[in-house]
Amino acid sequence: MFTKIVVAVDGSKPANNALRIACDIAKHYESEIHIVHTPQVDTAALGMGASVYTIEATMDQIIDAGRTVAKEATALAIECGVKPTSTVLGRGSPSSEILTVVNDVSADLIVCGRRGLGNLSTLILGSTSKKISHDADCAVLTVK
Repeated sequence: MFTKIVVAVDGSKPANNALRIACDIAKHYESEIHIVHTPQVDTAALGMGASVYTIEATMDQIIDAGRTVAKEATALAIECGVKPTSTVLGRGSPSSEILTVVNDVSADLIVCGRRGLGNLSTLILGSTSKKISHDADCAVLTVK
């Protein structure tokens, strides 16, 4: 039924749950798993008296953090008994990167967490899982 599964991860509990479920499905259908992570820039603000300083992560820090999330996701998939066919570290919008991988590998299922790390941006931009569900041409499973 499902031959190629794309799993969106961000290091959150829902994303890890999604990966576990995707691995279970993959074992049942002997499917490929393709992991996608797109690191997002987080800033921190430090208040000192009447002044606020914004601390932004460097591109190297963002990429290193992304690699760590992708590496942990790969290890979790292997622990669940599935060796990922590919692990992609995206650089753009998470939903766009995920859908690009879906098209590149001709996936027939996307599995993602219903809510990941971007709770504040969800209020402004809309959630990644909503955008994926709306724009995908294949089945989408969202996991809590």
